[in-house]
Amino acid sequence: MADEFDVIVVGGGPAGENIAGRCSEGGLSTAVVERELVGGECSYWACIPSKSLLRPGDALAEILRVPGAREAVTGDLDVSAALARRDSMINNFDDKYQVQWLNDTNIELVRGHGRISSPRTVQVESESGDVRTLSALKAVVIATGSSAAVPPIDGLRDVKPWDSRDITTAKQVPRRLLVIGGGVVAVEMAQAWRRLGAEEVTIIERG
Repeated sequence: MADEFDVIVVGGGPAGENIAGRCSEGGLSTAVVERELVGGECSYWACIPSKSLLRPGDALAEILRVPGAREAVTGDLDVSAALARRDSMINNFDDKYQVQWLNDTNIELVRGHGRISSPRTVQVESESGDVRTLSALKAVVIATGSSAAVPPIDGLRDVKPWDSRDITTAKQVPRRLLVIGGGVVAVEMAQAWRRLGAEEVTIIERG
């Protein structure tokens, strides 16, 4: 028998969290289905880690523009400290605070991979293979986000290129980077890694 909710939100990223929160505030019983981390790309593989890695280089660059302050700079950026701060900002991939917010907002979290099996019905398979059926009285909202696209370039997949998740969570500074795409994460990480010590960074953008 299916567990009933007014609204089922498939995807616990920023959009899914916002939708679920508004529904719950409006008095609707709400469930969020998430197979990875509540908070999604922004919290763990995009906005937060990229801004965290940008900040040390930005701060140093600003100091070096100011006479009287730049003379006090005697060393380079501390890469280990910058990476440790990044890891702290993403809570070492622990979503307990986002989960606590869901609980405090009376939103039920259902962990697993969701698929729509019939109108307003979602089947959720957990990592262990258990399947739970959810039924929405009013609506199912799809807020699953997207994944990085690999351009159709001969041989590119064979060399196993990094995607946005790899570049924002790297454990050491890459010596050289060729960044395909000029979106927000691409530009931010190109700048961040260059300032953190990458010897050569190139961005390719078709538009």
